[in-house]
Amino acid sequence: MRALLIRHAQAEWGGADYDQLSALGMQQAAALAQWLARESGWRPRRLIGGPRRRHQLTLQAIRAALLTACGAAPAIEIARDWDDADAAALLAAFRRAQPQAPELAWVAPGASPAQARALLTAVFAAWREGALDTYMPETWAAFAARIAHARQALMQEDADEVIVVSSAGAIARCAQAALHLDDAAMVALNIGLDNTALSEFCADAGAWRLLRWNCLPHFANGATRALVSTH
Repeated sequence: MRALLIRHAQAEWGGADYDQLSALGMQQAAALAQWLARESGWRPRRLIGGPRRRHQLTLQAIRAALLTACGAAPAIEIARDWDDADAAALLAAFRRAQPQAPELAWVAPGASPAQARALLTAVFAAWREGALDTYMPETWAAFAARIAHARQALMQEDADEVIVVSSAGAIARCAQAALHLDDAAMVALNIGLDNTALSEFCADAGAWRLLRWNCLPHFANGATRALVSTH
């Protein structure tokens, strides 16, 4: 079984509704979908998405392109185990737990990639250390266990090819399991994962293996290279 885990297209970072794709995100989703349907060679037997709108909108673009190119595509399945941590809840918890944190100034649409990385690093460190548990609906350990459950279910899948659209945290957890990384390394992978990036895994004789990470073949030419984003 081969699984292509895809981070959703860009959402509205710092906007009123982070779960809505941005204008750039809509372009990213379209480019990704066309590449998957026409150039990738992938013909998935299942299309699985997390429950967020940003997951489903990205996956809907993929399915529509497969239908046009191939005449058929699997129905979209929504799996709550593939949800990421609630970004709005995380930021709200961090604000309540550490209201004077200077990184909070970077929760804004104009934040640079470096500022966004610094903010997310601080938020994940606080969550990992238990400082946000009073305010969060899910602890760091519970999040890890949920994604492990989703991954184990995928490893038992008998379909040859599966596409999953989720978020950076969930996908980084899957890489952590394959590479036996500590939590700090997992957070670094999480923060560095690009929107619509492809990460391929396989289940081989009961082992979970990472085949490629953070790939953007759909942004390879000059016309699409400007679509790359991490937040």
